[in-house]
Amino acid sequence: MYGVHTTSDGLQKFAANRLKQILNSLTENTFLAVLLGMVVTVALQSSAATTVLVVEFVNAGMMSLAQALGIVLGSAVGTSIVIQLIAFKMLNIALGAIFLGFILHVFGCGQWKHLGQALIGFGIIFVGMANMSEASAPLKSIPEVYTFLTRIGAQPLLALLVGVLLTTVIQSSTALFAIMMSLAGQQLLHLNVMVPLVLGAHIGGTMTTLLSSFTAQQRDARRAALANTGYKVVAAIVVFPFLSEFARLITWTTSDLQRQVANAHLLFALFMVFIFLPFNTWIAKALKWGIPDNSEQDLNPKFKVLDKSSLEVPTVALNQVEVEIIALGDLILEKMMQEVPTVVLALDEERAVVLAATEEKVAWYYKHITRFLTALSHKGLTEEQAEECLNAQFILKEMDYIEDIFISIRQLIQKLHRDKITLPFEEWEQLQELHNSITKNFARMIQALHRWDVDLAAEVIREHPEIMRLQRSLQFSALAQTPHCDLDEDNCLIQEKLCYAVVDLINLLYTIDDHVVNIAQVVMGIA
Repeated sequence: MYGVHTTSDGLQKFAANRLKQILNSLTENTFLAVLLGMVVTVALQSSAATTVLVVEFVNAGMMSLAQALGIVLGSAVGTSIVIQLIAFKMLNIALGAIFLGFILHVFGCGQWKHLGQALIGFGIIFVGMANMSEASAPLKSIPEVYTFLTRIGAQPLLALLVGVLLTTVIQSSTALFAIMMSLAGQQLLHLNVMVPLVLGAHIGGTMTTLLSSFTAQQRDARRAALANTGYKVVAAIVVFPFLSEFARLITWTTSDLQRQVANAHLLFALFMVFIFLPFNTWIAKALKWGIPDNSEQDLNPKFKVLDKSSLEVPTVALNQVEVEIIALGDLILEKMMQEVPTVVLALDEERAVVLAATEEKVAWYYKHITRFLTALSHKGLTEEQAEECLNAQFILKEMDYIEDIFISIRQLIQKLHRDKITLPFEEWEQLQELHNSITKNFARMIQALHRWDVDLAAEVIREHPEIMRLQRSLQFSALAQTPHCDLDEDNCLIQEKLCYAVVDLINLLYTIDDHVVNIAQVVMGIA
């Protein structure tokens, strides 16, 4: 299991970005979708990771659900190819792979380091299988083991359920098949037990993705996970009455028991492709009908694309975080920055309630995206991914500061209202140019984030000195209007409060641009 995990982790780091580029060029050809599913699964060593990657592209509109289902079918064949490789007796080559992987991992850099990790894991799988095979040899002389395996062979349904349970617990069908091959190598596992275990392992390999999809906000994630499990359950139901014929077909392919385990997996995967691929378009329509998009207005905050299952593939997770951060920036721009004049000039109780709801929504996004990034940071990230994760956390915190400033502006105006003071329109007119400049700079920063545009980010930074000059001019002008003591005392107090409130408002608006510039510096790589 350690070898499988290490190989998967290393290959994901080595190949995830390249595989995204391959998927991005996907055509409408459903057979090509199956082929890509095979390639991606072999490269990532995880059909669950393939499903996550595919769902992201469906959410982004880069492929249809029918194409995604083709890739899901191909992922089962991809897992079979991995198992076919494991069935080879390559202990000496495995030791060489571990040695080469160690050299690359210790002395290499960048992608070579990750490739070294994958080679180490790949070698450990074969060493572990050899050790398991030797360790299981004494089991042949234990009558209870023989009796247990014989009883399972006599009850195929029980063997299938055992396969489902073991794969669900181990959370890796590849690891379970490595164990099965070790037992088969010692003549402990025979074909009558092996075939239902293979069917069960196919189903069990989808359980983790299926269970996690119940809490997924993205409907296509649920549809893809349900289809993945449904394919295997339906195919198992179809094959189950013909287990003896299926076993004879496997025997015809080879007399080697270990290879029979791998061939059983491959033949079942090819059978699924054969019976389901022609109907994928209709299956996709049925899934959309059975799991419809939410047509009602949902008042509760929810993510556009972010999903916990994407933590399995850090590249996908980081892309989803980027989408959510931009959406958060758009929310702050539309519901906060552009609402400042309304807050200053026409704040009433009804508007205050709406603004408070927006503030809570922004706080919800900040909290949950931050938690997601914290969980992601504990995954095995590359140096580049770790830097992206830190940048995202920094940008989120800057947006949180901007929200805090907006709250301070609202509270400042509410305090004036409690003191029976209203900011005259003439006073706001003087601040309008500052607000417009900062709002435009904020919008420019969001556009820079959209494309990670260094030139736009530089423009944001270049605008800051002019905004600073305007802020200083307005601040000095407001302070110069501080009332003299010869005025009526009550009126003097009101004018004094109003004057200092305007100064505070100027400083709060200016501070927003400080945080906008900080985000732009991250885009430029100088933060």
